[in-house]
Amino acid sequence: MNALRSAAADDTQIGDMAVLVPDNRQAREWAAALSSEGIATELLADYRGTTSDAVKVGTYQRAKGLEFKCVFIPDRDRAVSPRAAEETEDAYRERAELQRRQLFVAMTRARDRLWLGTLAARKA
Repeated sequence: MNALRSAAADDTQIGDMAVLVPDNRQAREWAAALSSEGIATELLADYRGTTSDAVKVGTYQRAKGLEFKCVFIPDRDRAVSPRAAEETEDAYRERAELQRRQLFVAMTRARDRLWLGTLAARKA
């Protein structure tokens, strides 16, 4: 939230920002979290290309073909999910490559600024 407010303080309009995540569940969670902080949001699933004073929130895939002045990708280290127990090595490799490509697409949606978030390593 602080990074988003900082970007807004640097003359980036809220409507020129996007929070991009891997799936719709996370998009809804981020939209709710931002809204609870008083930040207007618009889900990319509902976005029709009209200008608004709301942060766009959506999936990597839904953002394809769009461009934003500032893009936030929280928890980027979760973009590639771990191998499932029943998943073969080939299936995992193929899925991980697809997820990396989707992350790359999300990163290239940023015109001027890209913010990548990561989870702090937890101490045992």
